[in-house]
Amino acid sequence: MMIKIFTFAIAVCINVQVFAQTNDYSIREVKSGLYIPWEMVSAPDGSIWFTQRHGAISRLNPVTGEMKQLIFEQDVSINNGEGGMLGLALHPDFPNTPEVFCSYNYLLNGNDYREKLVVYEYNPVTDVLAFKRLIKDGIEANVIHNGSRLLISNNKLYMTTGDANDLSFPQNTASLNGKILRYNLDGSIPSDNPIPGSAVWSFGHRNPQGLAMMGTKLVSSEHGPSNDDEINIIEAGRNYGWPNVEGYCNLPAEATFCTSNNVYEPAKSWTPTIAVCGIEFYTHPLFPQWKNKLLLASLKNQALYVLTFNADQNTVISQVDIPEVSFGRIRDVLAAPNGKIYVSTSNSNNVNNKIDKIYEIYDPTPTSLDTGETISSKNNWVASPIPSNNTITIQNKLNHGAAEIDLVDISGKLIKQVHFQGKQMQIDISSLAAGFYYLKIKEKGSVSQVLKIQKL
Repeated sequence: MMIKIFTFAIAVCINVQVFAQTNDYSIREVKSGLYIPWEMVSAPDGSIWFTQRHGAISRLNPVTGEMKQLIFEQDVSINNGEGGMLGLALHPDFPNTPEVFCSYNYLLNGNDYREKLVVYEYNPVTDVLAFKRLIKDGIEANVIHNGSRLLISNNKLYMTTGDANDLSFPQNTASLNGKILRYNLDGSIPSDNPIPGSAVWSFGHRNPQGLAMMGTKLVSSEHGPSNDDEINIIEAGRNYGWPNVEGYCNLPAEATFCTSNNVYEPAKSWTPTIAVCGIEFYTHPLFPQWKNKLLLASLKNQALYVLTFNADQNTVISQVDIPEVSFGRIRDVLAAPNGKIYVSTSNSNNVNNKIDKIYEIYDPTPTSLDTGETISSKNNWVASPIPSNNTITIQNKLNHGAAEIDLVDISGKLIKQVHFQGKQMQIDISSLAAGFYYLKIKEKGSVSQVLKIQKL
């Protein structure tokens, strides 16, 4: 059910927000009037920084909806295709090192469409971004198949590039197209890259538009042609097959090529395609049903999917979509440090048709639980397994001693109360109706944490 409510934002005019209510999460419209927000990242102050394809990098307050454009890059060319201002990443020590990494498309010599990777510097006094240095330019581009996602992990910068609609590029390791690239943060080539002096980390890609860390593993999502969209586990120096292999190595010619060329088969392949896009590995306890699973934005199927991997994290074993998340084409997904999830849409068909939005998925924990976000994020207590049919094991990682645990339903009604002593105990939930419940942990008379559980 969709309803509109009106709420006052601090020191701004009335802000219209749209909510969808389910029994375990709610959805709120944060910002509208955007032109294809391509990539979103979280800043240390809780704001969201994001690119729009026409050339803007902006900062969004997800609480009030207030937005500030930090730069509009005049060098950007959208070329009426898939290009424009695309990938975005903040320096891991931001704001102490206020560097912002970005990839975008431009016209070289006025007519040659290319892609570049640059660094901007944020000035907190003027509250703007300014160009600082170039990492790489001249990467081939086209109206389609440009990548491009950025990700920083372990002080290394990863960038996806598409094949620029040229099948000769992906298998050619001298080309930077159809690749995942890896740089040091200063723009130099890491000494442990698989090809000395080259930024190429993996090759044989068609058009990867999602990039995330899943624990210690690098994961990408990749558009197939009319078949075989892919989720890939990325390893250094590995070949991912395109254009000789589409999806799995399941045809005779593909099997021969895969054996001869060290091809890494996808963890998941979709035929027909769903138009995979942004991905995010969710690790926060706010939504335990999605914890340690991969969130995937879909353009064609207009959905946000939850992918479960096997124990070795090399194969997707199940896929479900999150109901109510159906706002048209979904371009990106972001998991904020507080556990809230943000999705951006990709419905605008030109720069003058700014109909795209950013939505927030949040936990509608009843106020009657008497706890706040800061307290509940302490994570000193854990509950498992979630979901469960019969029993939930409660563990106190700090072993502080006694506690009272209230089991309450979604409305805050008390179901049962148990006394906790020691390091862990089990709570029988077999008689409960299927749904979501909360365990309210009380230590020394005060609520110290709230855990959400699910009864199947």
